Amino acid sequence: MHVAVLNYRLRLFGIASLKEKRSLLKKLINEIRTKFNVSICETGKNDSKTWSELGVAIVSSAKDVLDSMIEDITTLIESTQGLEIVEVERESW
Repeated sequence: MHVAVLNYRLRLFGIASLKEKRSLLKKLINEIRTKFNVSICETGKNDSKTWSELGVAIVSSAKDVLDSMIEDITTLIESTQGLEIVEVERESW
């Protein structure tokens, strides 16, 4: 069994309110959760309109599957309009 924990630090653009931020992040989180069957939530910068942190936990039976999922999740986040990945922290076991 292989486990990975990721922490994405995101910069958000064009967000006028916290309600708008939460709407964008909720849509992204639901898409990732549904598509990849991983645990994901907003872990920091909850009261900032321009910054956010997302935490992702993944469990897989094979390391190559785990690495592929991490790459696909990162690509999906990068392709989302209105945000940019500033930093990614990764721990794997």
